Amino acid sequence: MLFLAGTALISCDLDLLPLDSVVVENYWKEKDDVENALRSCYVGMLDDCISKMITWGEVRSDNVDSGQDVPQNILQMNKGNLKQTNPACNWSSFYTVINRCNVVIDQAEKVKDPVDPNFTESDCRAVQAEARGIRALCYFYLIRTFKDVPYVIEPSYDDSQEFVVPPSSHEEVLDKLIADIEECKDWAMNKFPDEESRKNSGRFTRSALYSLLADMYLWRASDANLSVGQQQEFYRKAIDCADYVISYKINQYKVDENGDLNSMMDTYVYGNYGYPLIAERRVSGSASLPIAYNLIFPQGNSYESLFELSFGQRIADPKNTAVGYMYGALNTKGDRVQYLVANNSLMTTAIESNKKDYKDDANNLFSVTTDYRSLTSFRYNESGAYPILKYVTRFTSSGQFGNATTSWSAGKTIQTFTLNNELTMGWIIYRLTDIMLIRAEAEIQLAGLLQKNVDWGTWTASDPENHVISTQYKKGSELSTAEELYMDAFNIICAVYLRSNPYAQTIQTSSCPKLTSFTSYSNFVDLCENERHREFLFEGKRYYDLVRRARREGNTSHFRQALSSKFGSASNAVTIKMGMMDFMYMPYLERELDLNPDLHQNPAYILDEDIVKN
Repeated sequence: MLFLAGTALISCDLDLLPLDSVVVENYWKEKDDVENALRSCYVGMLDDCISKMITWGEVRSDNVDSGQDVPQNILQMNKGNLKQTNPACNWSSFYTVINRCNVVIDQAEKVKDPVDPNFTESDCRAVQAEARGIRALCYFYLIRTFKDVPYVIEPSYDDSQEFVVPPSSHEEVLDKLIADIEECKDWAMNKFPDEESRKNSGRFTRSALYSLLADMYLWRASDANLSVGQQQEFYRKAIDCADYVISYKINQYKVDENGDLNSMMDTYVYGNYGYPLIAERRVSGSASLPIAYNLIFPQGNSYESLFELSFGQRIADPKNTAVGYMYGALNTKGDRVQYLVANNSLMTTAIESNKKDYKDDANNLFSVTTDYRSLTSFRYNESGAYPILKYVTRFTSSGQFGNATTSWSAGKTIQTFTLNNELTMGWIIYRLTDIMLIRAEAEIQLAGLLQKNVDWGTWTASDPENHVISTQYKKGSELSTAEELYMDAFNIICAVYLRSNPYAQTIQTSSCPKLTSFTSYSNFVDLCENERHREFLFEGKRYYDLVRRARREGNTSHFRQALSSKFGSASNAVTIKMGMMDFMYMPYLERELDLNPDLHQNPAYILDEDIVKN
């Protein structure tokens, strides 16, 4: 009953009887009941869950700092002062969605034919695949954030049921999630015929489930306690799942059902690397809007999107206030609200005018003036805070982006965007470049397990400095040696990088990475991580990337170094905690400890006065 009451409060799509008149037996009678309940699972993720995804994945990372309107709980997190009383530790919105999924999975089986002949076995499986996908995604966020969590797959229909469940280990939960999605991944729909053009990314399709599975396999493999054989097995599976998604998108581009993909595609990246990505600039050599940015973020549900939490266009539809307030949108008084700003460490100094040489710079995430992402993600400001632009802005003029040879100038006042104050933008969970870079990371790790260093020997390409190494997309099963894996990962990274650097496409200079500059495992690890950092700024992924690397390496050395710009001047207690693997995870909320005696607090979050300093 609590489940049904909750859905009635948040979803206009559910027409339910008053609480005291509804019984489960009378509700679950037809296909529409199941589909409405499934819809409520998606709706349940649209507010607090998105806020938590940003809080857990960005606030604790080196990407952001506190804005002028920041609430106290986020301000304290940005200072490294995280306690078990902080509302950011509240996981209840995720468990609410999980329970809704559990109910759908439980009841869908009972509604199919003969109860409702219109609800077939394949319909039932497709619904269950979506519900399992949502549930697995919620648990995946929980274990990456809290490590060990209670794992419940039995539905709760009323408050008379007691669910005091001890936490299961991070690894145990992840193994169950992987097994669950492996079982149902091919039950899901490839596309939903009743959805608007390319709005299928708002639901868990088959390619979305494979995307989630690729991510979970990558995380599972990144465990220093696993044997080399186990790591290799999981990395291979991550690559296979990524291959499925990439092949699906390539085929979607080739078929081009709506006849509009060819006109928006980056023909250079596709022609040289085989990856179908939307172009940032369509006309070579001329000034242009950041087209890919506008389509992927403020407009949303783009061709590249695999799964995103979508918002409707109607006035009565829910709004994405979580992203709006976190990154900056207008409130009801017409004032811009910004809980977060970009961390100044992302660009400590202005990029040298017209600098085009690709080089990883310890002081600047962006080292060339031609990377569109350095303009669309945040605004560099020599005298103050760096406002976040991603998601909350739509670029409306091309003047800011210069021409084919230059696009960036320090301190330039941006007059070319409008705030996306309608708050209808979605929140992207997976998009094509994410899956590409998941595959690249898995390939680099697999290559590293086979061979740490690479001697490229005599380069046989026509130009040994040319960044175009292969013109043919290859599946992971075609790659066997370390050199092949490193080279393929390099191709993927170049494809992602060059889409955002049109200048580097037209003039083959040092504006892009060169394969011959990367001869060791550590070189490639940093190359991939830096590209993920640039590509997914403010998308809720950076902190988890740092945690995954620390788990893989078995220590927090790189994690601490990355966060030194954020917590370097924090208290001694925080400095001590940063050396603990457990510090990477959130503390359990005090209320949850009171309710569940089987939960025991993360040892990194005992009271400061109890910390033994050494």
